[in-house]
Amino acid sequence: MALRILLPLLLLAAALLLHQAEGVDNPASDCCLKTSQKAISIKWVKSYSIQGPESGCVLRAVVFTTKKNKKICSSPTDPIVQKLIKSLDSKRKSTPQRKSKRQKRKQV
Repeated sequence: MALRILLPLLLLAAALLLHQAEGVDNPASDCCLKTSQKAISIKWVKSYSIQGPESGCVLRAVVFTTKKNKKICSSPTDPIVQKLIKSLDSKRKSTPQRKSKRQKRKQV
């Protein structure tokens, strides 16, 4: 009798664990697992983001997105990475925001 009650509960628990293990609706499924030691050129990179425990990732890393939409994981303590971040930040501040076509039409 107890087996009839216990078996469906065990099956349900197993199904829930498998569902989470697949990474479905899991924001940490895109986390970097290691960082690259290769040098990155400013010419390749269009943006960056920082991952860490606050974003649900175990490893703290800087994730650069290239102009070809590839992701490169780098160490945030690397001096070259820090220089690249400063360069991207200053580039973003000095570049004026482009107006969309819709915004341009509203001005006319």
